[in-house]
Amino acid sequence: MTVQEEWALSEAQRRETVERMAKNISAMAFFRGAPIPDDVVAATAAAVEKKAYTVARVEARTTTGVRPHHETLKAYIRKLSALALEVVQNGGALEAAGGAKAQGEELDLTGAREFVTKESAEELLAPLLAPGAKFTKIRFSTKSFGVDAAEVAARAIENIAGSLVEADMSDIIAGRPEDEALAALRIISAALGKARLRHLNLSDNALGEKGIRACAAAFSEQPALESIAFQNVGCSVHGCAAVDELMRNTGSLRRLHLYNNMSGDEGATSIARLLSRCPAMEDFKMVSSRVGAEGGIALAKGLAAAAGLVRLDIHDNPITAEFADDLAAVLARQGKLKALILNDTSLGDDGVAAVCQALTQPGAAPQLEELELALNEVTPEGAAAVAACVAAKPALRRLNLRENELEDEGAVTIAKALVSLTALETLDACGNQLKRGGACALAKACARKPGLQLLALDENELSDSGIEALKDIMRRIGKAPYPFHSLDQVLQSIPCCQCPQDIMRRIGKAAALGPLDDNMEPDEEDDEGAEDDGIEIEDAAGDDLAAAMGAAHL
Repeated sequence: MTVQEEWALSEAQRRETVERMAKNISAMAFFRGAPIPDDVVAATAAAVEKKAYTVARVEARTTTGVRPHHETLKAYIRKLSALALEVVQNGGALEAAGGAKAQGEELDLTGAREFVTKESAEELLAPLLAPGAKFTKIRFSTKSFGVDAAEVAARAIENIAGSLVEADMSDIIAGRPEDEALAALRIISAALGKARLRHLNLSDNALGEKGIRACAAAFSEQPALESIAFQNVGCSVHGCAAVDELMRNTGSLRRLHLYNNMSGDEGATSIARLLSRCPAMEDFKMVSSRVGAEGGIALAKGLAAAAGLVRLDIHDNPITAEFADDLAAVLARQGKLKALILNDTSLGDDGVAAVCQALTQPGAAPQLEELELALNEVTPEGAAAVAACVAAKPALRRLNLRENELEDEGAVTIAKALVSLTALETLDACGNQLKRGGACALAKACARKPGLQLLALDENELSDSGIEALKDIMRRIGKAPYPFHSLDQVLQSIPCCQCPQDIMRRIGKAAALGPLDDNMEPDEEDDEGAEDDGIEIEDAAGDDLAAAMGAAHL
C-alpha cells in the first residue's frame, strides 16, 4: 500500500493562480464601482495566494497522516475566495499575515491558521525581540512552529524572560511531522523555562507522553507556577504518569485543567498523586477523560489535600455513585466552593443525595453559585436532596438538571426550594419528562428573579396549551416590580420616552423562556388539570404596575 504524499502545488501553478486572482480582484472591484490600482492588485493577489496556500498546507496534515488531496484543494480555493472578497471590500487592503496584536504588555498571535517560517516569525515577534522589551503575557495559538521558527520564538521569549509570567502555547504545532513538532516544542519550552511563569497553557497540541516530556523544561522546575492546562493533548495513562513525574514544584499550583484525554482510571490515579501535593488547589478540571469509579475515588482522595477549592469540574466521566462518599467527604470541608460541575457522571439518586447532603453541612460551600447535575438519572426521590441543597444556597446563580427523570413531582419539589432564591440566572430542566404541572411550577418559581436570563424547559412533554400557559406565567408574573420596593422606584428607573409596551417587555421575563420546539405533546388526559402545582405566587402586582405605567405615560 503506497502512502499518499502531502498535497502541494508547483511554483508554476502558484504563479498562474496569482495571475488569475489579480484579474478576478480587478474585475470585482471595477463592477463594485471602486477600482483598485494595478500595482496594488498585483501585490495583494500574491499576498492572498501565499496566505491561502499556508492555510491549506496546515489543513493538509493531520495527527495520523495527510488529508485526501481533493479536500485540501477545496480548503485552498475557499480561502482564496474569502480573501479576495476581503480585499475588494477593503479597497485593496489585506490584513497582514499573522495578525499579531500587541497591546500594553501582551502579544497575541491568534488569528488565521498558518505555518510560521523563520522570516515570518521574526516579523510577528518583532515586538518581543526589540531591545529592552517587556511583556508579561504571550499567546502563540493558531500559529504552527517548525524548528527554524521555534528558534526565533526562543530568542524572543528569552529576551522578555525577566517580565514574562503567562504563556499560552496551545495549538502551536498543527500539521507538523512528529519529529519536527517535538523538536520545536523542546526549543520553545527551554526558553520558557528561563522565565518565572505563573500561568502556562499547553492545550490542543496532540502531545501524548512524548510531547509532554518535550515540554518539561517549561514547567517542571517553575518555582511559582499557579496554573497549567493539558486539554485535548492525548494525555493517556502514560501521559498522566509523565505529568505526575515532571511536576516537581506543586506548592503554588492553584489551577489544573485536563480535558478530552483518554486517561482512564490509571491515568486519574497518577493525577490524584499530583493533587495530593497541591494544598493550594482552587480550580481542578478533568473532563471527558474516561474516568471510572476507581479513578474517581483516587481523585477524591487526592483532592482531600486542598481545603480551598473554588471550582471542581469532572463532568462527562462514568464515575458512578461508588465514589460519591469519598467526594462528599471532600465537599463537606470546602468553605470557598463556588462551582461544582458533575454532569453525566452516572451518580443516580444515591450519589446525588450524598453530594447534596455534604453541601448542606455547616460551613460547606456557603457561596455556591453553580451546581450542575445533568444526565445523572435523578428521579423524584433524588429531587428532595437537590431541593434541600438548593434552598440552603442563597447565592446560587446556575442550576443545571438537564436530562434527568424528575417528572412533575420532582420539578414541584425543586420549584418550592427555588422560590426564596433571588440570585438565580439560569435553570435548565430540559428532558425531564415534565408535563404542564411541573413546568409551570418551575416557571412560577423563576419568573420574578430579577437577574433571570434563561429558563430552559425544552424536550419535555408539554402540549400547546401547556406551552401557552408557560409563556403567560413568564409574561404576567415576570412583570411584577421585584426587586423595587415601590412603583415610584420603578417609574424613576424608566426613560419617559418609552411606551408602556416597551416598558413591560423590559420588566417582564418572557424573553428568558428558552426554545420549546422539541416538546413531545402528551395525551390530553395526561395533561388534564396539570396546572395544580402547589406553587402560590401573587401576580396582581404586575397588573397594577401595567396600569400605573400606562397612566404615567399619558
